[in-house]
Amino acid sequence: MKLVSDPWMSNYVDHIASQTSARNSPHAIVPDILAHEYPAGRQTINDSGASSSGEAFFEVKTYQPGNTRYDHNHSDLKPADRRARDITSEYSRKFKKLDRKYAADVVGEGDNGIVGPFEAAQGRFIGGQVIPLVVGAFGEVNKDFEKVLKTLAKLAAAGEDGMSISPLRNLDRKGGAYVIMLQQFRRALGVTVVRGMAKHKLSCLHYVQGTAEEAKYTAEANHSNKRWKAGQRGSSWYSSHTPPGYATYEQFRKGNHFGTL
Repeated sequence: MKLVSDPWMSNYVDHIASQTSARNSPHAIVPDILAHEYPAGRQTINDSGASSSGEAFFEVKTYQPGNTRYDHNHSDLKPADRRARDITSEYSRKFKKLDRKYAADVVGEGDNGIVGPFEAAQGRFIGGQVIPLVVGAFGEVNKDFEKVLKTLAKLAAAGEDGMSISPLRNLDRKGGAYVIMLQQFRRALGVTVVRGMAKHKLSCLHYVQGTAEEAKYTAEANHSNKRWKAGQRGSSWYSSHTPPGYATYEQFRKGNHFGTL
């Protein structure tokens, strides 16, 4: 379904197509997950109990443990919900920016209160905005992610997989299929978070050096403007400041440049 009409959509598509990477191009909005016919809940226009569905787009975010996310005593929001609020605000600004960029003939400078075609398109998705799926360092989720997990658990419980674990067939399991599915989804989410954090820590082991000065230079060596590159020759900041042996490590880590990995 085309949510934005021409010529505004064509201008946006032409800009994205002209970039090397669509996802990383300026002004690009690329959702992590785009779901079609996603259940939107019960209809409010009648009492039939029928469920409506539509398009929904999700943004998946995680965060590491630390004071930045967890030590906010002045806020009543939980860390995951606070992060989710920031995501929705960010996407709202992104859609308004698209209107100012590609539909200036409609919204002008964007300070006149007029809703442009891109901002209006955002409102046609389920929830009227991006649905943030935020997972914390300890497996906690925001309210929207909790709703998504419950929706998916209900759908899974209604299928053949749900029947196979239902107490109607499996007397070794306690609770209904929905409760069991929801518990398994939450466990899987927690395990994924732990694995991701462990992988992140392992990827940073090369920053551990004998002295604070070596650790500092090693960290700076990974900045995009100083990072070691395959085939690099001659004197460079990288070769002058990184600890002995680190270049060998980088060569091993980036072995695909040499056809070895």
